[in-house]
Amino acid sequence: MIDTHFSFPLLIILTLIACTATGYGDALTLRTIAKGSFSGITKATEEVIKDNAAWEKTWAQHNRDKRAEGKVPEIDFAKAMAVVVTMGQQRTGGYAIEIVKVEPVDKRLKIWVRRKTPPPGAMLIQTLTVPFHIVAVPKSDLRPEFVEMKGE
Repeated sequence: MIDTHFSFPLLIILTLIACTATGYGDALTLRTIAKGSFSGITKATEEVIKDNAAWEKTWAQHNRDKRAEGKVPEIDFAKAMAVVVTMGQQRTGGYAIEIVKVEPVDKRLKIWVRRKTPPPGAMLIQTLTVPFHIVAVPKSDLRPEFVEMKGE
C-alpha cells in the first residue's frame, strides 16, 4: 500500500519539475513606449533593440515627421530592451498592429504580434498610415521569434 502522505507531495514536485523542463516561462511584462497609426518607419519592421545607439537611431526614424515629440524615451538597456513592430505604409486608416505578449519558450523569445486589417467595404479615413507598436520588456539573451497571433 502506498502512503498518500508521501506520494502526494512527490507528485506535486514531479509536476513542477515537468513544467519547468518544457522551457515555458511566464510572459514578460510589457511597457508600451508608443503605439499608433503614424510612424516614420514606412517599411514593415520586426526588431529587437538592445543598446542605446540603435534605440536613438530607430526613434529618430520613427519620429522624423513629429517635431513636437523629439525627446527619446528612456530605456535602461542594462535591464530592458525595446521591441518595435510596424505594418509598413497603408493606403487608408483601419489598420493596426499590437505586440500582445512576449514570453520565453524553449530557447527562443516568442513575440506574439496581432495585425488588424479593415473589413471589406468599411468606410475609412483616406490617408496614408503606418501602424506601429513599440514596447520595452525585460532584457533577454534568447533568440527572438516573431509569431503571428490569429483571431481577436
